[in-house]
Amino acid sequence: MTLYLIDALAALFLLAGFHLAFRQRLVRAWGARLRQARGRSEAASHTQGTSEDPEGVASVFRMAGVMIMAFSFTLAAFANLIAYYTAASGH
Repeated sequence: MTLYLIDALAALFLLAGFHLAFRQRLVRAWGARLRQARGRSEAASHTQGTSEDPEGVASVFRMAGVMIMAFSFTLAAFANLIAYYTAASGH
């Protein structure tokens, strides 16, 4: 049962990393809606396109998303390998 929970967590991390890396406009729109729901100002919720981003935040999002995807793959792979090797050894 624990393995299924770890795999589900890894799948959630994989989806979050993919959206952060490759669907930045969607993530920024979600952030804008969250800021509006919290009552922040309209100016703070203005989103920019990835090509208009002078600070390089788009590349930071892309790197962070890819790292989260790699972490989720590694988490799932190691959890499954440990479970299968433990079951094979008879412990």
